[in-house]
Amino acid sequence: MNWDAGMQPTFLQRMDGAARRLVPVGVTLILMLFALTPTYVPGLSHITPMYALMAVYFWSIYRPDLLGYGSTFAIGILEDLLAGTPLGSGALILLLCQWVVLHQQKFFNNKPFGIMWGAFALLAAGGALLRYLCVGLAATSGFTPPGEMFAAYLMTIAMYPVVGWLLAKAHVKLLAQT
Repeated sequence: MNWDAGMQPTFLQRMDGAARRLVPVGVTLILMLFALTPTYVPGLSHITPMYALMAVYFWSIYRPDLLGYGSTFAIGILEDLLAGTPLGSGALILLLCQWVVLHQQKFFNNKPFGIMWGAFALLAAGGALLRYLCVGLAATSGFTPPGEMFAAYLMTIAMYPVVGWLLAKAHVKLLAQT
């Protein structure tokens, strides 16, 4: 919010602003936890979209000032701890996605959704492959069937328009004043 010289925000206004600035981190954390929730869908219960990757991608494009590398790292580590994946693999994937997006800001400025979705599909392919390699190399049982990795990738791509739309709504409604 812009304040005129001499006008100071009230305590509640400062708290409101702080809460709004936490939206990207909070929503990314919620999506990461949502991905860990069992679905009980026969044949797909252990295959879930990479929701945290979707959120990191979105916020890195539209509000990179509100989702820093430290928050992204912490969310990735927490995801690894809760999912039982090799420690650091989730953080590495999220940080690489964030780094690529932040270093290609000119590409992402004012592009239609189809191009943004295609770019996400490329980043998600890299993330899925990196997760497959990290988990497979660290697991004592070896690599999981590649079909499972591919199914998770396809689910991620298919869900991005819905999640991106919800994130855009949150961005417009909650972050318009920050």
